[in-house]
Amino acid sequence: MKPSARTPALPPIAPDDPDFYREPERAFGWLQEHSPVHPWVSAKGRPMYLVSRWADVRQVSASPAQFSSGRGHMIDRPRAGHGDRPADSRQDTPLLHNIDPPEHDKHRKLISRSLTARRVIGLEPAVRKVITQVLGAVPGDEEIDVVSAFAAAIPLRVIAELLGVPFADLPLLRGWSDELAATSDAEGARPRQEVLSEFFDYLDILIAERRRCPRDDLITSLAFAEVDGEKLSHPELLMHIWTALVAGNETARNAISGGIEAFTGHPGEFRRLTEEPGITETATEEILRWTTPARYGGRTVVRPVRLAGRQLEPDDYVLMLYSAGNRDSRVFPDPYRFDIGRDSSRLHLSFGHATHFCVGSQLARLELRILLEELAVRYRGVSAAGPVEHTRSPMLNGYERVPVVLHV
Repeated sequence: MKPSARTPALPPIAPDDPDFYREPERAFGWLQEHSPVHPWVSAKGRPMYLVSRWADVRQVSASPAQFSSGRGHMIDRPRAGHGDRPADSRQDTPLLHNIDPPEHDKHRKLISRSLTARRVIGLEPAVRKVITQVLGAVPGDEEIDVVSAFAAAIPLRVIAELLGVPFADLPLLRGWSDELAATSDAEGARPRQEVLSEFFDYLDILIAERRRCPRDDLITSLAFAEVDGEKLSHPELLMHIWTALVAGNETARNAISGGIEAFTGHPGEFRRLTEEPGITETATEEILRWTTPARYGGRTVVRPVRLAGRQLEPDDYVLMLYSAGNRDSRVFPDPYRFDIGRDSSRLHLSFGHATHFCVGSQLARLELRILLEELAVRYRGVSAAGPVEHTRSPMLNGYERVPVVLHV
């Protein structure tokens, strides 16, 4: 789409800069109105097209034959040591979100079987127990950091229980999860290959134990799973466990942190949480829309296609801005207003869409809903107690520190 002579001046657009997402309203609005598939070059020189409208993001997501995930999903190609061919052969298998159908569909079914809606519903007592235990140690009417007090602990304990990781090993698990999420695009982090080798050494021990003595956990389920009559290779098994760890931990952790931050700026919404029974379902979806824990995802064009009036050719790279799609006024009226009763909130793109829709979405929703229920009966409000500190990642809407006071 070609901007007209009367098009307002182009605001700064830099989705590879974490600070860009602090106040994106002007940029997102301009893109959606004037250039919904916008040519842009990253700071490191990679040309691509930014896809900002909700409907166009869904179209790209639902068209794997035209838009491939197989060549990566980041803004820039990985730095040396972060994505080149690994020396450790255990790492020589692509992650689920970097595999196209039909191979993707076979592997997705394996994890999906362990996270069916029925099984997740059955996890509710265990998840509620974790949440009540964690919140039981959180003081009221004094300053706390949401991230260290409960946002990091809850999803980590839940995914550890699901995987079958010993409670004593939670600090190790958190360290690896944090680093594996950060090494995707953060400067100064350890190379992913180094972190993965440590994590995989640990998993090798657990997998060997499960093969000797099977248990009712996700590691056992995957260790004995088959695709087309064949068991997973060892590298495939490791990659699936890695996917479950990061996806099951980071999304919920950052949604919880960002959701509490949102309540501090909209105290009337927390009052609604305490006064309106049943609003936790839409509140959960609005928090996911508002926070958008993963801000973008990339695809490579496979064959010529037109998208929102823009002609795209094979090997063109498109970056779907989930955070912009979640602020598209065509779908979400008054999108920069935090409204926990929003009817359209469940249409958000925070779990992706279609082929690569997040396999852990039901679990993340369960954790967030139960947490909101428990907060609503324990506290009458929440207020900010200092500046929020974000992780320096353009892709993940992550939080280092969210200082608040929970009022009893």
